[in-house]
Amino acid sequence: MSRDVDLLVGTAELDGAPSLKLFAREIAGVLGLENLRVGGPECVIGDGEDFRAWLRFAPEDEEPSLSHPFRLEVAAEMGAEYEVGRRVFQKLADTARFRVVLLLDHDCVRSTHFPCEDW
Repeated sequence: MSRDVDLLVGTAELDGAPSLKLFAREIAGVLGLENLRVGGPECVIGDGEDFRAWLRFAPEDEEPSLSHPFRLEVAAEMGAEYEVGRRVFQKLADTARFRVVLLLDHDCVRSTHFPCEDW
């Protein structure tokens, strides 16, 4: 059974969300995503070394979505999802440019700026 791996992502500075295309380029640079393509007006798709990623602008009216308005969905080989999700989280977190929440099967597992206990 495949696990759902999603990351909620925002900028470390709360100065408004950048455009999806600009944010996608920044995320792609950090994660080494190639073959970036727009999958629609709300989605950018890219290929990593051992995963595929979909980035959407998906703001909601409450936290953590207010400060993490982008949803990064990650697909990896069955059994490797958590490790890939954890690695993607760490790469983004290590830059200190992003707010990141790692969700595994819709539960908060790790976060840089949001307490998982509040999930």
